[in-house]
Amino acid sequence: MRQFVLPGRWDGGPACELEGRDARRLLSVLRLSPGDSFPAIGPDGAQYSCRIESAGRGRLTLSVAPDPGSLASAGYRPDVRAGRPAPAVAGAGAVGPSPAGSGAAPRLILAVGMLKGSKLDDVVRIAAEAGVEAVVPLCTARSIPRDHADGRVERLRRVAAEAIGQSGSAVATRVEPPATVAELCAARPARAVGRLGLFFHEAPLAQSSIHRYCTDVPDEIVACVGPEGGFDDAEVGALSDGGYEAAWLGPTVLRAETAAIFAVASLRIVCLERSSWSTTESRE
Repeated sequence: MRQFVLPGRWDGGPACELEGRDARRLLSVLRLSPGDSFPAIGPDGAQYSCRIESAGRGRLTLSVAPDPGSLASAGYRPDVRAGRPAPAVAGAGAVGPSPAGSGAAPRLILAVGMLKGSKLDDVVRIAAEAGVEAVVPLCTARSIPRDHADGRVERLRRVAAEAIGQSGSAVATRVEPPATVAELCAARPARAVGRLGLFFHEAPLAQSSIHRYCTDVPDEIVACVGPEGGFDDAEVGALSDGGYEAAWLGPTVLRAETAAIFAVASLRIVCLERSSWSTTESRE
């Protein structure tokens, strides 16, 4: 674990009481004890420093303080283990130019069809590790029914919290309630200023490349990926009418969970490396 994810019930005060699974993880799995400190992230994405003040059977008390100067700003968080000091980070605290492509990336929202079994767990886990702002489970014509989807949200939120803690991501990934395609388009219209909406389709419907879609530097990208079997014609029409652009991931047939991960990875790399894009068609 590279950071602890403070529970949603924490009131933002200087102390946080933990019990059950969270307490056991810190005390039994990581073998931390009173006096040990570690980094944390709040539900709002703010960085904190925690210290174990007291511990009992299955319970502990943390002191919590803002930590704006944490190692997250240097791009590295060591594993949280008692007696394991943080290694020196080259250049930490130094003032100088940022490396190519290190500018702020757009917020990334992943809307993905409700997948069967544990497939959606894997998508949420990887999305949280990659710094996705929010995951919206989509109830579509070819996904599992909505009444089955609602009960999975809390599990998906636990999966996201564990991934944030393990990866040290500075983004507190949210798992939002399930929505239909129509509800997504109403809540996040793609024609809003600063928002780019994309839907990934197995057929080459795209009118442009992902690079060109991202050229205008949007503040937020909403990437939509269908379930097994993809979006049906009515859903494709609703997305297009809502201002969402078609994107394509190539000629091979991808599993739904693979397509979602592929889409996130493509957008993250394109946006993070925008400043190093070549502006010429060829080099001499």
